[in-house]
Amino acid sequence: MQRNIMKDTILLTVIQMTLDGLGLLLNVFMTDALGTEAIGVLSLTGSFFSLASITASGNVFLCASRFISEELGKPSRDPSRVLSYCLCVSLAMSLLTALVILLFAPFFSEKFLHDTALTSPIRMMAAALPLLTITACMRGYFNACCYTKICAASDTIGFLVRCVLMAFCVWWITPVSGAAICYMTAFCTVGGSLATLIYLLCCFRKCRIPRSGSVSISLPCYVRLAVPVMAGSALTSILSSANDALVPITLQQAGNSTGEALSQFGIFEAIIIPTLFFPSTILCSLSGILVTETARESAACNKIRITSLSEKVLRQTVVFAVFVTALFLLFGRELGELLGGGEIGGKMIMLLAPVVPFIYLEIVLESIIKGMGAQAFSSLNYLAEYIIRISAVLVCIPLFGFYGIVISYYASNVCGNLARLWMVIKKTDLRPQWEKLLGIPVFSAVFAIQLLNAAFAVLRIEPDGGVVQMCIYGLLCGCVYLLVQRMLFSLGSHQQTTIPESL
Repeated sequence: MQRNIMKDTILLTVIQMTLDGLGLLLNVFMTDALGTEAIGVLSLTGSFFSLASITASGNVFLCASRFISEELGKPSRDPSRVLSYCLCVSLAMSLLTALVILLFAPFFSEKFLHDTALTSPIRMMAAALPLLTITACMRGYFNACCYTKICAASDTIGFLVRCVLMAFCVWWITPVSGAAICYMTAFCTVGGSLATLIYLLCCFRKCRIPRSGSVSISLPCYVRLAVPVMAGSALTSILSSANDALVPITLQQAGNSTGEALSQFGIFEAIIIPTLFFPSTILCSLSGILVTETARESAACNKIRITSLSEKVLRQTVVFAVFVTALFLLFGRELGELLGGGEIGGKMIMLLAPVVPFIYLEIVLESIIKGMGAQAFSSLNYLAEYIIRISAVLVCIPLFGFYGIVISYYASNVCGNLARLWMVIKKTDLRPQWEKLLGIPVFSAVFAIQLLNAAFAVLRIEPDGGVVQMCIYGLLCGCVYLLVQRMLFSLGSHQQTTIPESL
């Protein structure tokens, strides 16, 4: 089953970028309505909810996407049977996890969220885990089967329902308390997931792919293959949640009060991180497609296709990331203040801008690695990456305060993604030309910025004078950047074809 990767990526990007933009605006609205301290509590609650959900389901979305894709790549296949395996295993895990959380809710509320009043909301979250698991499993099935429009529609339905419910809750929530925010998170997440699941089940009746033979794997075989994926996802989620929990604690060690620590953490999670990741929507859309494509081609032993796809994706990711980095360096301060992060938010965006290429590379490199079944490496690499990040958090934030987060992000992302790049090159036999891969995009970005700065200076226009000026500058800069880059790549290709002829 072939898919138009470019067409699917564009469709998912348009939908997801719209949703992410609305989500960023919702964060700004909630920050104004609830305050940055409340947003810090909300971020911690969301981190715990994410940990519980991924641990409960074993990241069944990734399991379903990968193993159903592999099934579709074989001549004799039964994707519905593999889907039933995913549902059975993940539901058993989610019920067990829900039971553990129900029993130990007082412990989690005191030790993780630092508020014993959150015991009841945590139990409400636990009861919702089976629903979230089934929804994630069905989304993975449609992603593997290349039903891009259904995936996009389900994301839209879930997001809109969740946002409407959240805006309603924020409007009526009085007074603002940790328990109320936790209840709100659970209620809105359940509402969005339920709406998504109803839609997906209706689509499944019409779009179910028929079997063409017996299933290629048994249930014990599926469990054996899925355990590394589930363990890796759980490990990553645990380490990420531990890192999030440590940030407010270490900010207090740096001399901040509890309120100030939660406020700074809220700015980081609600403004800075979403802003840095917002342009990567196209890569996030591509990553889901990459997992299924790489898994399918790997099952069909088509290494040439995997190498070609990896080379193209790597080049385009670097091109995109370099341009985004340049824009953040130019307008990071203005963006931070515009979105409600204040001066500290703007400074953080500018300081973290140079690590953006490594963050964006992680999105596509992880997809290729997981699609090729190198889950053991992925888990070990994530473990090493989070050990570096958590160590930097424990050492640097007490010494340098809020800006210690910058050091932790640089150290972990640079080390982790250089290791991922090495693994992809090794697995796919890539032969990257570094002078072209990095040199041409960087030169094109510098040239475009200098040219635009000169033109705006002649016209006496301030590029950062307002939203309109920044948008015009960014659009023109992007056009010049792409034009110069295409000329340089074309020149390099022409030289490669003419030199052998002269010899």
